[in-house]
Amino acid sequence: MIDNFGLSDNAVKIFKDLYSFQEENIEDTFKRVSREFATNKEEEDLAFKLLSEGYWRPNTPVFLNAGTKHKVFSACYVVGLEDSMDSIYDVANVCRKIFQYGAGVGIPIGNLREKQAWIYEGNEDKLPEGKSSGPITFMKLYDAVGESTKSGGRVRRAAILVSMPVWHPDIMDFIRCKETDGRLANMNISVLITDKFMKALEDKIPFDLISPYNGEKVSEIDPQELWEEISKMSWKSADPGVLFIDAMNRYNPLIKQMLINATNPCGEQPLWPFNACNLSAININKFARGVDDFDWDGLYDTTFKVMKLMDNLVDTMDFPDDDDILGRQRFRVNTLNNRPVGVGPMGLADAMYNLGYRYDGADGRKFAMEVMRIMTKACAMRSALIAKENGPFHNYEIFKEDMERIIEEHTGGDEEVMEAVKRYGVRNCQFTTCQPTGTTALSCDSSYGIEPIMGLSFQKNLISGDRMMVVNPVLEELFKNEDWYSEDLPDKIFKNGGSLKGLRGIPKEVKNVFVTAHDIKYKDRIDMQAALQKYCSTAISSTVNLSKETTYQEMADLYEYAYKRGLKGITVYRDGSKKNQPVTFSKEIKVKEFDRPKVLNAKTHCVETGNGKMYVTVSHHEGKPLELFIFLGKSGQILNTLTEAMGRVISIGLQQGVPVEEITKTLININSDRMVWYRFEDTDQRPTQILSIPDGVAKLLDRYYTGVKYNGELDGEICEKCGNFMTAMEGCFNCPACGHSKCS
Repeated sequence: MIDNFGLSDNAVKIFKDLYSFQEENIEDTFKRVSREFATNKEEEDLAFKLLSEGYWRPNTPVFLNAGTKHKVFSACYVVGLEDSMDSIYDVANVCRKIFQYGAGVGIPIGNLREKQAWIYEGNEDKLPEGKSSGPITFMKLYDAVGESTKSGGRVRRAAILVSMPVWHPDIMDFIRCKETDGRLANMNISVLITDKFMKALEDKIPFDLISPYNGEKVSEIDPQELWEEISKMSWKSADPGVLFIDAMNRYNPLIKQMLINATNPCGEQPLWPFNACNLSAININKFARGVDDFDWDGLYDTTFKVMKLMDNLVDTMDFPDDDDILGRQRFRVNTLNNRPVGVGPMGLADAMYNLGYRYDGADGRKFAMEVMRIMTKACAMRSALIAKENGPFHNYEIFKEDMERIIEEHTGGDEEVMEAVKRYGVRNCQFTTCQPTGTTALSCDSSYGIEPIMGLSFQKNLISGDRMMVVNPVLEELFKNEDWYSEDLPDKIFKNGGSLKGLRGIPKEVKNVFVTAHDIKYKDRIDMQAALQKYCSTAISSTVNLSKETTYQEMADLYEYAYKRGLKGITVYRDGSKKNQPVTFSKEIKVKEFDRPKVLNAKTHCVETGNGKMYVTVSHHEGKPLELFIFLGKSGQILNTLTEAMGRVISIGLQQGVPVEEITKTLININSDRMVWYRFEDTDQRPTQILSIPDGVAKLLDRYYTGVKYNGELDGEICEKCGNFMTAMEGCFNCPACGHSKCS
């Protein structure tokens, strides 16, 4: 009998659909992954034990690439970008390779000179050769690389974070560059906010804009105007985010040689040019033994062990630019020199439920703060002991003073740790993080990272087309035998937006602890992030969820409060700020008569739908589809009447020059009460979910007649796997119904 290690159906499905290879069960997957972390049998057994018992998960690329010829294990990369065409296109090629292996990248686009700046081709003694088109132009290039690589069949979308310093002359264009929904769809953007800018904002004095080319002042701007524009655009489109770059560099252990100017796509890993970082998460809920009873020794011991496994991985992995034609291997050289790792928590919200702590209460913040202190303490101690055996990271003597200062602060001045660090140094320049966990967390039935629960109850779509109500497992386990826990309670919670707030009959003490993201005020979310940041050696990926009614002025206040609380960055998501625009046609368009050739070539496709087999015949001319004939076998006259009408309308659109992509964008993700999974080809590794008849037509057209996939016109992000709404959390979008994540 196959051992699923007590995992839920949802977790098992993640292994089946994403983490496990064909013909591989979960035990095989754990063994394959464990081998990559081990230098001996004892370490391999340890890794397997931590995985199989649900204490630990590495980031998704490890599951995808372990045991293959391309051992690319990092989820986080940051490139260096210089102000030259050679560097611009070099970065495009590096990004392509990163996306191919299911990872994301941070790009410091602000290193490029402003638009209309003179170009001298390296010789300022001569007349200029022309003027720069500016950084935004090349953001389009990197977005196109992400789109084309994403379409190449990988299980993860391309993830890009582009950052620009607030002093760049093109900063206003940067802030507005995603104002139109769907533009630069494969990237998020963040403004690097400096202390100097915040001081100018407070003092209400003009702020200088500086050319990155020569460091000279180009113009000045009203900081209040710029601050309001950030807030307005974030309110409207969920971009840009903000990174407080001086706060990041205050805890930059390599600052004597390199500044940090970018982070990975989700913001939790500030990194230097051409550096990579492996992440993994420890399930905090496994150490919660009951109300106010937590196994602190167990958390320390597990983190101590995981730190050694993570350091091992640095030596075994491959890098996207290992085949660089110039032999530079920049990621390999820099990552092996600096050896950053990111060990973080997941299941924090579940643990607080079990402990009886309120997420937005003083007890919750105190608990979270201590979790990070213990984890950083364990990592720093193990890194020092590894340094005792193998030596500290490269050029440690240069960075020793800064490293000791940072570790002392992030461990609360722990004397035992500091004694070891001062004696041996440390093997790694970074230890802990608060990363997005997405499918990683769901694969061990844990709540997402450090985030509060989005909803205590949600609907899950089943393959049969039915829907099942899923309730938070901690709530169910603790109270399922209570009189007030009725059979219809999950449905009531779901209809109440996933919250217990306002529901009658539930004890006050339960409501007080089991809060959800939308029950929590934004200042309390920021206070929690500040508590975690105090002892975290890198940064935090977290999303502050705001209601649709939030004003942009309130968002401006939120950003300012985050700065005052010492955060390194902040991501917010206002409900409704990702509304896709419907397809519209100008009234000036005139319908012309189509001159149909007498003979057209055609292909007939069969697609399984919830209403039976659908046969779609597509006639095409000069490589373009022109007509669709749609027939449903054994479905009755009414449905066939509707499908015939749909085929005729699509045909008219195609014959009048409407792009296939616009038609599929309109039809795709239309939901129904009958959904099925279907493989278009027998060689498909994973089936496609067909949500409805129109969705089946759209996905067929996308598969064979375009290279692009779209979401329909819906308020919010739609899960490409199951068609449910995704939720914004951990600086990413995750699906509570099927577990799919855009980031992991």
